[in-house]
Amino acid sequence: TPLFDTMLVQPQVHDGAEVEADEDDEVSAAPTPPSPTPVITQTSPTHVPSPPQQQHIPSHPQAQPTPHLSPLQEQPTQPADTLKSSMTLLNTLMETCTILT
Repeated sequence: TPLFDTMLVQPQVHDGAEVEADEDDEVSAAPTPPSPTPVITQTSPTHVPSPPQQQHIPSHPQAQPTPHLSPLQEQPTQPADTLKSSMTLLNTLMETCTILT
């Protein structure tokens, strides 16, 4: 039996025991009468609450980004200070390598 254009389902073979079970299923699958739907009545309220007021949030036409400063920009150093600290760091590194070898 085609379910979709490209899909086919193979027919199933039933034996006698399955046929009896299917007949029992038909009895249990009989439609049941619908249960009564409860009636909901609405009472008119004496006081109708007003909708909540929305607060006005002022919008800025263009947001001003906060400039991000790196540590080097926050504390400008002189070239001689940078050279001195670099040399100190290099000497410390070389001493450490000498000790480890």
